[in-house]
Amino acid sequence: MMRRAGRVTAALASAGALCALWMPAAGAAPAVHSQEDVTGDVLDCGATSYTLTSGSIKLTLHEGGSASGNTNFTGTVTLQHVVAEDAAGNVYNLRGAEWFGSTENVQQGTFQATFTGKLQVVAQGSGTVDNVNVTQHITLVNGNIKEFDFGTCVAP
Repeated sequence: MMRRAGRVTAALASAGALCALWMPAAGAAPAVHSQEDVTGDVLDCGATSYTLTSGSIKLTLHEGGSASGNTNFTGTVTLQHVVAEDAAGNVYNLRGAEWFGSTENVQQGTFQATFTGKLQVVAQGSGTVDNVNVTQHITLVNGNIKEFDFGTCVAP
C-alpha cells in the first residue's frame, strides 16, 4: 500500500510465526491483533502520490489447522483515521480495508489464496478522487491465477 509496505509484510510474517508456536496440532490459535502507525508512508496513484500525515492500521491475523495437517490463515487490515496530503498540500482522508486468506489441503496437495483491497482517497466536499480496487485469487491445483484490478492506485 505504501512506501514501507515491507513493515506490514514483516509484521504478518512475525504474527504468523507466533501463531504457529501457539497453535496446537489441531485447532485454531487465538487471533493476533496489532496496530501500526502509517505516518510518512506513501500511496502511489500514478500521476499523484499521497503522503500519509497521520493515522494507523489495525491488523487482525488468525491461523488454524487440523489434525490431518490442513491449514488456514486469514488477515484483515483496517485503516484508522488515516489522513494524507498530495504534493500541492491538499488534504484527504483514506477509508477502507484489505482482507487476505489462504487454505492448504496437504492430502490433496492443493493451495488457494485470495487478496481483496478496497481503499478510497476521499476529498472533503468532492468524494473519492483515487482508489485501490483489486481482487486476486490463486489456486494451486492447475496453476490458476486470477487478478481483477479496477483501481487508480497501486495495491498495497
